[in-house]
Amino acid sequence: METQTRKQGNSIMLTVPSKFNIGPGVTVKPKLTPDGIFYEFVKEDDDFFNFDEDILNDIVKDKIPEEQVPKEFTKRNKALNGAWKQMVKEAKDSSVPTTREAFEKEIGL
Repeated sequence: METQTRKQGNSIMLTVPSKFNIGPGVTVKPKLTPDGIFYEFVKEDDDFFNFDEDILNDIVKDKIPEEQVPKEFTKRNKALNGAWKQMVKEAKDSSVPTTREAFEKEIGL
């Protein structure tokens, strides 16, 4: 089975065959390999970007009074999310289109 890429806006899209039974909104991680691109499903329990424990450890280290912990946690969590969104925006704003050949050269393939 083969599928082709297509241009949509500034992106290149790849169609997933319907018989794979993958619904819309499924999150995957693309990995560039010497043989092509491998897409891996992201597990819902993947907590790589879950910083709750780090935030709580910082709150304890900062000796925040117990009754203020929930409010302080919410405040810091929102600040972290805002910073993350800003980083993503800056990365998107500063990105430049590249060719496959240039990208492969850049990463040493």
